[in-house]
Amino acid sequence: MKKTLLFSCLVSSILSLQSCDFSKRIDTTAAVKEMKSRQVKRILPQDIVNKADTWGQEIQKLIESPSNKLGLDSIAKQFQIRIQSGKALDLKQQNKDRKIQEVLDALDYSLSIKQEIPPSIQKNTAGDSLYYIFIDKKKDVILLGFSKSQIVLNIDKPLIK
Repeated sequence: MKKTLLFSCLVSSILSLQSCDFSKRIDTTAAVKEMKSRQVKRILPQDIVNKADTWGQEIQKLIESPSNKLGLDSIAKQFQIRIQSGKALDLKQQNKDRKIQEVLDALDYSLSIKQEIPPSIQKNTAGDSLYYIFIDKKKDVILLGFSKSQIVLNIDKPLIK
């Protein structure tokens, strides 16, 4: 009885091991990477603002660089953004957004009293676009318009949580 029980256990063990196909084992580290790449990502509003600020600084350096041979239209196409340049009152007439008009009024006043104006990030009224605003050497206001969806598409992977 013990021999038959032992024999049947041995046969069942051999059959169960034989049914296992070890040639199709998956690489667990690759599987974990794949799962993380397909994971739903969360991007915080501050991450979007930080990316717009970083991106705006890079474009500002490019525009102000003496070796820059590109026009504003070429830079706008290259980065897929909207660029407007001119006097604050002229830009105010071109922009229909109330919040951006208020910012341009404030910039016009600050320029009239010769105040130092650092670059800034402003949201439009709808909140779907961000504007990086700076003053160039000719005292013209330059608006770099970023849509939030474009920023999300170009955001750095380490910032994605």
